[in-house]
Amino acid sequence: MDENGSVERLQEIVQAVKAKGPLIQCLTNYVSMDFMANGLLALGAHPAMVHSVEELDVAISKVKAAEGAVSINIGTLDSHWIESFKCAVKACNEHQVPWVLDPVAAGFTPLRTSVATELLEMGGCAVLRGNASEIISLSGAEGAAKGVDSTKGSEGAVKAAKTLAAKYRCVVGISGAMDYVITPEGKQFSCEHGIPMLQKITAAGCLVSSIIAAFVAAGRPSGFTDAEAALYAFTYFGICSEAASQNSHGPGSLRANLLDQLHSFDLDQLSSDD
Repeated sequence: MDENGSVERLQEIVQAVKAKGPLIQCLTNYVSMDFMANGLLALGAHPAMVHSVEELDVAISKVKAAEGAVSINIGTLDSHWIESFKCAVKACNEHQVPWVLDPVAAGFTPLRTSVATELLEMGGCAVLRGNASEIISLSGAEGAAKGVDSTKGSEGAVKAAKTLAAKYRCVVGISGAMDYVITPEGKQFSCEHGIPMLQKITAAGCLVSSIIAAFVAAGRPSGFTDAEAALYAFTYFGICSEAASQNSHGPGSLRANLLDQLHSFDLDQLSSDD
């Protein structure tokens, strides 16, 4: 695998996602639920939105049986969500289900940073995906965030990502104009696909995290590492956003067109356009 992956492997894992239709249990925020569910459905995955502690263990055992994955997003944080997150991570570790963490606005408040850190310290995270400010804040350095948005470029978080990847033995993905994927061993991969207008669509990053979970779930049985799954999820999402932008007049039409592209992007274009 080179720094940017390969077209052939991208085609293979996208086809695996669509063929398998992985079950992705999402514990996510109220802002992103609709977009995440519809994005996963468009991709070919099957979303579940269980978050009650009374049913999470059973739900995650079913995710295990289906060889799926769990996506945890701390966006609309409160004590009930925190309990659900911890319950989900515990169940994932007991049932050996891969889970992806989106530490929304880590660094914006101490609570967000501490909750994300506590979840990581429970172990078992497959991929941590955040923007530069979130990744820098979780590493213990001083990040800079404007709400859930980063004010730093993704390249500025690579060092922090390597620290986190080594400490928690997980893959770390950094979203930005250039996306980066860092392995626990410190290997670095990058993806330059995407468009600036994605920043105008609420929960675009949240959707990426859940798509990473879908790629991890479909990729593991097909011999893909979690780093490859994250890189190709970034790449496919970015390529689909570029294709969607061609017929979009603003964020509203881009959002709809992006769902269409996730559903029906012609993979054969990749060989000719690469």
